[in-house]
Amino acid sequence: MTPTHAVQEAVRAVSRQLPGGYAGKLLRVDLTSGRSWSVEWSPEEMRTYIGGVGLGAKILYEEVPPDVGWDHPDNRLVLATGPLAGLPVWGTGGLTVVTRGALTNGATSTQANGFFGANLKFSGYDAIVIQGQAPRWVYLSINDDTVELRNAASLVGKDTWETQDALSAELGVSGHQLSVYSIGPAGENLVRFAAIQGDYGHVASKNGCGAVMGKKKLKAVAIVRGTKAVTAADPRGLFQAADDIAHDLKTNPLAKSLYEYGTLPGVVNLSKLGVLPIKNYTTNVVPEGVDFSRWEAPKLRQGFDHRGHQCNACGMHHCHIQVIPSGPHKGERVDEPEYEGWSGAGWTIGLTDPVAVSWLNTRIDRACVDVNEFGWVVGWVMECVEKGYITKEQLGFELKWGDADGAYRLLRMITHRQGFGDLLAEGVKRAAEKLGGPARECAVYTLKGATPRGHDHRGRWDEMLDTCTASTGTLETGNPVFPQEMGQPARINIFDGDQVAKLVAGLLGRRHFEDSLGICIFTTRTTIQNICQALSAAAGWPYALEEAVRFGRRTAAILRAFNLRCGIGPDFEYPSPRYGSTPIDGPAKDQAVMKQWERMRELWYEGVGYDPKTGKPLPETLTQLGLDWLRRDLWGK
Repeated sequence: MTPTHAVQEAVRAVSRQLPGGYAGKLLRVDLTSGRSWSVEWSPEEMRTYIGGVGLGAKILYEEVPPDVGWDHPDNRLVLATGPLAGLPVWGTGGLTVVTRGALTNGATSTQANGFFGANLKFSGYDAIVIQGQAPRWVYLSINDDTVELRNAASLVGKDTWETQDALSAELGVSGHQLSVYSIGPAGENLVRFAAIQGDYGHVASKNGCGAVMGKKKLKAVAIVRGTKAVTAADPRGLFQAADDIAHDLKTNPLAKSLYEYGTLPGVVNLSKLGVLPIKNYTTNVVPEGVDFSRWEAPKLRQGFDHRGHQCNACGMHHCHIQVIPSGPHKGERVDEPEYEGWSGAGWTIGLTDPVAVSWLNTRIDRACVDVNEFGWVVGWVMECVEKGYITKEQLGFELKWGDADGAYRLLRMITHRQGFGDLLAEGVKRAAEKLGGPARECAVYTLKGATPRGHDHRGRWDEMLDTCTASTGTLETGNPVFPQEMGQPARINIFDGDQVAKLVAGLLGRRHFEDSLGICIFTTRTTIQNICQALSAAAGWPYALEEAVRFGRRTAAILRAFNLRCGIGPDFEYPSPRYGSTPIDGPAKDQAVMKQWERMRELWYEGVGYDPKTGKPLPETLTQLGLDWLRRDLWGK
């Protein structure tokens, strides 16, 4: 061997070493045969796909052909974490679920936190890839090297909290030593907006991933906190990056309230902007007689008995278990709602009593449906009942705005597909199209079949454009603390379509990068350089902003290619008539997004390098992203 060859071999040997932060193996489970096995993935693949949605997008595109719908046994359910999971950075219990989802029948990427990601890593795996369909209900048990599919017959019909309690008793492990993600009755009954819920209050909620799990007859995944070490390549550098991130979260004015109160301030802050969705977009104004001071973040915590419920390694004062202080459910233990819960289980359906919202929100989580879609479905029904488009005879009972008991009755009808609930279990788009007429005009949804987060996007055009053009059934960009990092202005005119489109296009990539790391996006409310520094220290790679953005855009292009192959293209990238309507009151009154929609779409396509007619990433875009193989698939050259 010549010296040159010796050096080259040494370089190759180093490149084959496992980067820090990784377990180095994927757990494969075939539910049809009951077989499970592990496969190694290479350091080159780790650098290219990182983990989370990056890894999931690769698997989805390579293994799920277009004739395999969301309910086909060959659909994949990927439960993935990333290189920061299990390391001492705040919020590193992250889980990303990637699959072909039930609402859009297209790609899905949805995240949750708690302890799943850390426990999985400590068991020696970076992800679980599930395929097939079990002949009877099973749950997946992981305890270090012991991987088993166990009989779940006794768990059928239990909600997600009951399932976690039962598995804790069966396995003899409790608290943070056991992470359980499961489906409730909604997932078992294939409700199209069923979610996967875990660790008492954390939800992977989007695009019906719980229905996919239900179709596979997989009731739960239970992971005992393993004994395998996870190490960083540069521990000192990782601690420094973790300190810098924590300092930003505690002190930056744009992130500090999230550190202190989680997402609770969202209700009042978004109301001031006309972004709080009230009564299914029929108004932007808080109803008379409502004491809005009760909705200030500190007040939302007053009166409840609070108990800390932080995620893995996290120091934020965000997640809490609370005890209902008054009313018919006094003394019940519930999960403090996120902003999305206050919105979907509250304002969207006209329910303005925080105690009632908190109770209903937890019932929704335990049944395992997406609280946003639930709000859009129930708010739509309430409006249609008020206007006579849906009758008492169709529904089976009286219902009006703000009726918590009525909403809970609908929840049970939906989760068990009983009576009118069977139609509503199809999601708001399909239910509205089935009823047709004026009822259809009242429904909030995208033409792809998804619905917005808990916002009135008629006052936040960037998120409406993002929601409608996204490939995963939900937002893909979000608002970073420092948009200037990605070449975007700190502020724009939010009702100027040109500025909005350029902003959304310019931010594409960052969220996909974050969702590939195994970390909570609330703990990434810092500079992207800090996040890159954490990844560099964990893995031992020199990782910079440019590579992070390129990685994120590469992942977005793969997901878009998957959807295009499934027939989901530009024709579906529109809001429904009500979703794109013009507010009649409030701060966004008379701001008409549809007057600028076509121009916004055109500029967005231009900004991300996609063809506006076909929706395909342009050949030169794919080459720039290192996706020549995808260029051949999409363009044949």
